[in-house]
Order: sequence, then C-alpha cells, then structure tokens
Amino acid sequence: MITKLEPLYNHTSQETAYVVDDYPYGYRLRCKIRYWLEYRKDHGFRLCSQTTNPKVSTEVWNKPKCSTYSTLWVMGLDEERHVTWNGVGAYNVHDDLEPFIEVYGAGFNADQKYVADALLAALKRYRERKAAGQAKIEGQES
Repeated sequence: MITKLEPLYNHTSQETAYVVDDYPYGYRLRCKIRYWLEYRKDHGFRLCSQTTNPKVSTEVWNKPKCSTYSTLWVMGLDEERHVTWNGVGAYNVHDDLEPFIEVYGAGFNADQKYVADALLAALKRYRERKAAGQAKIEGQES
C-alpha cells in the first residue's frame, strides 16, 4: 500500500539536504537535523540524516546515520510534518510499483527514473511469462 507523503525532491546529498532547524537533542537541548535520500548504483536508495552538536559553540555536524538500502524510494513529509520515506521494495513491487510511480513519478530525479524504468520493464517481462505459463518461483518444479 502506498502511503501519501508530501514529497521532498532533489535532496540527494549533505549539501542539498532538507534541513529542520529545531530538532530535539536528548531531553532539553535543540539542534538542526538534515535529511537526504542517497542513491548508490547496484545498492539502491537509503535515507540519511545528520544532526548538529548543540554542546559546542560553533555548528559542528555529527556523523551521518543512514538506513538500509532498498529498491525505489522517495523522501517526504507525513501528516505530522515529520520527514520519512516511502517506496517499493522486493516484497511489494508486483502490487505497488505502478501506483507508486503514478503518485510520485513526476518528480523523480534521473536515478529514480532509471530504477523505475528498469523495474517496470522487469515487471512487464514477468507478467508476460506468467501469462504464457513460463514464470516460476525459484525452488518450485514447473
């Protein structure tokens, strides 16, 4: 199922990250946090975030924290205006790829378009083979 987010496009590195200026750091301190959606060929997309250290007098960025890579993702704001991500992975590609592209595809960057096109082509080939009775799941006899 595709969760509708307010998409945040073109935040693909620390330099182009989406910055939130008032973010909690522990119980009492506040800091900045920046988010970006990173792409690595042969790995996929992952959401990265990085906070500033409010315990020092100058702006110092802490070490980035990144999620696990997955197939095709977008970053966006949920209904509470929190940064999150949504996408299509290996387990929901058959059902959710086309609706996902319909909702978010207009804002895809070049990497997202490349991955989406490759997934669509693979899904089309799978459906054609399945219709012809040639598709099989690995480990099963025909």
